[in-house]
Amino acid sequence: MLLVGVLAIAIGFSGCQKYEDGPWFSLLTKKQRVTGEWEVKTLMNDGTNQIGNNGGQTYALDMEFDEDGNFELKMFFSYQGTSISEAFGGEWEFSSDKEEIELDFDDGTYQEIEITRLTNKELEGELSEQTMQKIFPELTASKGGSRIEAEKK
Repeated sequence: MLLVGVLAIAIGFSGCQKYEDGPWFSLLTKKQRVTGEWEVKTLMNDGTNQIGNNGGQTYALDMEFDEDGNFELKMFFSYQGTSISEAFGGEWEFSSDKEEIELDFDDGTYQEIEITRLTNKELEGELSEQTMQKIFPELTASKGGSRIEAEKK
């Protein structure tokens, strides 16, 4: 009887995995996990990580999601002695199925991050070509979109 109960619980928890890359279970809500400051470590675009120094070009991206629904993205780009630093803000919320973070920018534009992994310390997802062009207009965004991996500060 105990074995049946354990199997039922295990099967129930296996359905808890919301995102492609996990986690399969968390005691924190999705909102608690996403809230905070994030440093983007990897931004894969056309097979190349754009974060850091790439051929004389330097890119950086930080994200902050507040509990009250506000967000800020801080972008930095440097090339041949010219530096650009820009911040974008607005309101965020999860899509109805909680598989995307919907970003309503203050300038009236709308973008999404499709979440593939969300833990308290890791956020991974897919950015559309349009989202990449919004955040990094200096880059030619790959047609299939780009992959982002961030760590909580």
